[in-house]
Amino acid sequence: MSSRKTKSNAHAECLSQVQRILRERFCHHSPHSNLFGVQVQYKHLIELLKRTAIYGESNSVLIVGPRGSGKTTLLNHALKELMEIEVSENVIQVHLNGLLQTNEKIALKEITRQLNLDNVVEDKVFGSFAENLSFLLEALQKGDRTSSCPVIFILDEFDIFAHQKNQTLLYNLFDISQSAQTPVAVIGLTCRLDILELLEKRVKSRFSHRQIHLMNSFDFPQYLKIFKEQLSLPAEFPDKAFAERWNENVHCLSEDSTVLEVLQKHFSVNKNLQSLHMLLVCTFT
Repeated sequence: MSSRKTKSNAHAECLSQVQRILRERFCHHSPHSNLFGVQVQYKHLIELLKRTAIYGESNSVLIVGPRGSGKTTLLNHALKELMEIEVSENVIQVHLNGLLQTNEKIALKEITRQLNLDNVVEDKVFGSFAENLSFLLEALQKGDRTSSCPVIFILDEFDIFAHQKNQTLLYNLFDISQSAQTPVAVIGLTCRLDILELLEKRVKSRFSHRQIHLMNSFDFPQYLKIFKEQLSLPAEFPDKAFAERWNENVHCLSEDSTVLEVLQKHFSVNKNLQSLHMLLVCTFT
């Protein structure tokens, strides 16, 4: 009885670990998972981030793609690689979300918190958002542009920021990316293909007009391979025997005719959506 209970507990523990791994892959955009079909976009993004982190060059870019296309996963992979280089200790990340930072005052408070400059600001009062933001970035300076702390601003739900009054946050971030002593990279994530049409003229004139569009280019066999890899357990899974049985079952599942039919339909729908997306990209650009 004791032996059976021990096996049951071990099996439950394995299933718990499987749930954690899969939940991390599918729900939390884990930077440890593999990237598929976006190597060109990844190269473009990481080079841009390195120019800011290493050479003190300010940049701005929009990552555009349908929901679920991998925008956040792509960015997380690039940030993970960036943090592994020697200058990572000086790079500061500021994450903002249009659903949470609904006006410039809330955004400024969040920027101050993430820059750890609450003590520097204290009771200082400034006349405008621009003066506040400039003061915060000046507090990070260590001398010239190449020795200042690079700051990477990530704006999720970028199109919501574009709907805010006067687009104050966007205007000042893009303006700073052109003229500030502190090297700044502004990265927006959006599913709106017409995003540039939403920007005010003064904001658009300060944006670099760089856009990274996510369009997967793999065929169905590659799609099926991704399906298996995403469901399979890694080699470092603690219980090797359990992982082997699990992966064998995943392989059998991927060869089941009913499953293949469902995956083929899903793949075809995605391809049609991507074709429509590409047509709209051409229209808006």
